Amino acid sequence: MTQAFTTTVVGSFSRPRELIDATKAHSKGELSDEAFEAQLEKATRDTIRGEEEAGLDVITDGEQRRSSFVGFVGDKIPGFKVMHITELNPDAMEILKRNKVQLTYMRAVVTEELKDAVIARDEFEKARRYSKKPFKVTLPAPYLVMWESWHKKHSKEAYPAPEDFGYAYAKFLRKEVLRLRDAGVSFVQIDEPMLGDLTEAGDKPDRYRQVFYELYGQGYRGFKEELKLAVDMLNEVVKGVSGVKIGVHMDRWPNKDSPYFDLGYERFLPELLEVKTSQWVLEYTSQGTGDPAKLVRAFPDGVEIGLGVVSVQNYEVETPEQVVARAERVVGSIEPERIWLNPDCGFAPGMFRTFPREIAFAKLKSMTEAAGILRKKHA
Repeated sequence: MTQAFTTTVVGSFSRPRELIDATKAHSKGELSDEAFEAQLEKATRDTIRGEEEAGLDVITDGEQRRSSFVGFVGDKIPGFKVMHITELNPDAMEILKRNKVQLTYMRAVVTEELKDAVIARDEFEKARRYSKKPFKVTLPAPYLVMWESWHKKHSKEAYPAPEDFGYAYAKFLRKEVLRLRDAGVSFVQIDEPMLGDLTEAGDKPDRYRQVFYELYGQGYRGFKEELKLAVDMLNEVVKGVSGVKIGVHMDRWPNKDSPYFDLGYERFLPELLEVKTSQWVLEYTSQGTGDPAKLVRAFPDGVEIGLGVVSVQNYEVETPEQVVARAERVVGSIEPERIWLNPDCGFAPGMFRTFPREIAFAKLKSMTEAAGILRKKHA
């Protein structure tokens, strides 16, 4: 797509109450596979319909078929075991509270060598019957999954070091990117919030790596070492891939206690620009996320920004004028055709996050109206 200010979403939408109830009933054997599939289909269809009514240019299926944005890989890929967080550490709840971190309680832990399997192509093939618009499909990044899924006790026999697992998963993920491209997906987004959280790290780990150290036993390598590892793994995923737009999403949960509060993703320069990606999908509405213009001015020709212009942290529907003001922070630093507009993050990365769907779609409608204003003004 070559138009200015293309609009899309990051990925997830909250699940309707009927789907949440159906998921619980199905897991207990109280609902048939056929009835559960009907609820999944309805939720997917209604989500896509809402995105189209909001006027989005590029859509997703809202990740309606996923238990969480990371944990669902444990449902799809042989080699993972889904475990409750207290099985990893009996003090898990206290660890989360002490570090001011929220995690889903069911965790996908690698326990055996991975076996190739479809992750998301099946979801796309079921969703595309409901729209002729370009589709984005999201996949959890290898650096993220390495931190979230390698456990010193449960994983070591299959993968002696977390890096062994991370690179194995990266090569596996590349196969899925190619499957999605061949199926007709327009945009594959690699979700890498663990890299985004690295903005808070320095000599000491950020709070998320501290939590995973206490829960899983994986140690912090140092800021530059972690950054290099994430970059290398992303490049392993996209190596030799063409014919599909690939973006990398990094969210931010700024911590006012961090010495790096108010510094942005520019902390990752120049290493970040070594990633062979078409677009960086970034969060910029929260206080403390920095100035996006500082980052995009360093982008090589052709690299786009997916600019976070509506918040997923509150229920206040931004006006089109507010969205325009946020977008104009980068206008003049990068061409309008290289600016995409999206929410900061998914509206519901976990099954049980109850962000009101009507508010989510109202935010998107405001965003698409802002895109129209921006096109008239700047394109």
